[in-house]
Amino acid sequence: MELFGTGKRPLRAVEICKALAMKPSTANQLLKTMVDSGHLLFDARAKTYVPSPRLAEFGGWVVDTYGSGGRLHQLTCDVLARTAMIVTVTTPNDLFMQIIDSAIPQGDTAARGLKVSIFGSAIGSAYLSMIDDAEIMRLADRARFTADERARILEEVGRIRQDGFADGPSADEAIWSLALPLPLRGLRVPTVLGLAGPPEQMRANLSEYRRTMADAIERWLAEGS
Repeated sequence: MELFGTGKRPLRAVEICKALAMKPSTANQLLKTMVDSGHLLFDARAKTYVPSPRLAEFGGWVVDTYGSGGRLHQLTCDVLARTAMIVTVTTPNDLFMQIIDSAIPQGDTAARGLKVSIFGSAIGSAYLSMIDDAEIMRLADRARFTADERARILEEVGRIRQDGFADGPSADEAIWSLALPLPLRGLRVPTVLGLAGPPEQMRANLSEYRRTMADAIERWLAEGS
C-alpha cells in the first residue's frame, strides 16, 4: 500500500517484486489474495494492479490520524535539511519504540520497523514524558525494574517534562540522540521526533538542534491547522 501511495499509479507485478525485493511467487500470491479480497483491482489488459475503492475509508482514517500529504515525512525532511543528521519518527510498541518513518543523510541508515527499548533510550524517555506516572510504573513493572530503579525513572521523566526534550547515548555510545514529543493535537497517536548523529557533534550543537526541531514542529502544526 505504501508503494502505491508513493507511486500514485497502477503497478505491474514485476515492479512490485523489484521495489519490495520479494520473490515472484510470494508477490504473486500476495497480489492474488488482495485481488480476491477486493482490496486490489487487476487490469488484465495492462497487467497492472491498483488499490480498490474498498480502501477509501481506511485511507481517510489514516489521513485523520497522521495528516494528509505525507506531512510526517515532510517534517523529517525539513529537520534533515536543517541538521544533516538522521531524523526519525517513532511510536510505542509494547516496551519498545518503533521507527515508522525517517529521513537520513546519504550513506546512513535508519530502518523503518527497527525497535528501540522504551527504557534507557532518548526517544523512549521522551515518550514516557507524555504519559502519566501510573502508566510508567505499569511499564516499569513489566520490565522488572526494582523500586529504586523505578524511582530514578520517575525522577528522570520529571526533568524531561520540565525541559521538553530527552537526550543521551545509544547503548554502544556510537551515536547521541535528541528526542522531542510531538504534540497530540497534531496526531492521534503518541509520537516522538528524534535526531541522531555522532556524539561529539550532537552534544556540541544540542541547543541549536533542539531549537531547530522545535521550530520545525511549530511550522508542521501551523501548516496542518
